[in-house]
Amino acid sequence: MNGSSFTWKRTAAGSIVPAGPGVCFTPAGDSSLTARAAALSGLLPREVVIARRTAAWIWGLDVLPPGANEADWDVEVIGPGSSGPVTADTAELPPGHVLEESDVRLTSPARTALDCARWLPRVEAVAALDQFLRRGVATGELTAMARTLPGYRGNRRLREIIRMADRGAASPGESWARVAVVNAGFPRPRTQVPVTGPRGRPLYIDLGYPEFRVGLEYDGERHHTGPQARAHDAGRRRWLAEEMRWEVIPVTKTFLARPAPYLEALLTALLHRGWNPENATMDRIAARLATLRRRSR
Repeated sequence: MNGSSFTWKRTAAGSIVPAGPGVCFTPAGDSSLTARAAALSGLLPREVVIARRTAAWIWGLDVLPPGANEADWDVEVIGPGSSGPVTADTAELPPGHVLEESDVRLTSPARTALDCARWLPRVEAVAALDQFLRRGVATGELTAMARTLPGYRGNRRLREIIRMADRGAASPGESWARVAVVNAGFPRPRTQVPVTGPRGRPLYIDLGYPEFRVGLEYDGERHHTGPQARAHDAGRRRWLAEEMRWEVIPVTKTFLARPAPYLEALLTALLHRGWNPENATMDRIAARLATLRRRSR
């Protein structure tokens, strides 16, 4: 690593640790990802910094894969000439792409967002970018930054991820649902659609088509579990249906494994409310639904 004999090895317990002359590093089994990143950052050459999902975590955003435990997640790094299983890239970082947070040298929020958009699986990349946009990162800044980086400049997939991103997504589940809807051939739904609620206060539908009054809402376990939460959701949706004539389709975590039933319900609702798509659009949706049904068997 630029003349350094610093390398990596995997311990018997499965942890990846730095190794080399004068290097002694013993990770605590229950150390947080931030604590492990801080300890490792103090050992790394200054040109090697924490990156990708690890950097996002330190910036306060959870973009780990669904179901992943941060205590088990390897620290990801980026830097010139680096090698080993925790390395995210071997590119040289421009000075403006590196900051320090919580005693850790890491990629800036914008560079972290761009790296996540470039390297994460497509649905996870969109969900991660949605979170960064909500935190104030601008798509224009990401597009300009991408033009300066080899492998990012002119990357078609990256451009698509940036176009798909939407700061209106309030949770990864909403992001996943939106990507699935668009991938299936439906028009892109609006996010956080305002609808008049009881006593004139606005309600916001996660994803919706205002012209047809059809929406989807992701009911995550964190905020929609328990009798009180379910009663609140039922009363809210009853108001939307009876008073505002909206048809709202609740989406749960089963959507990730079996999206076809939800997408079929969305198609039925839109057609019933007057959506008249072109034949090519209907053919695309039908083919996608058939594929999804086969996969879920």
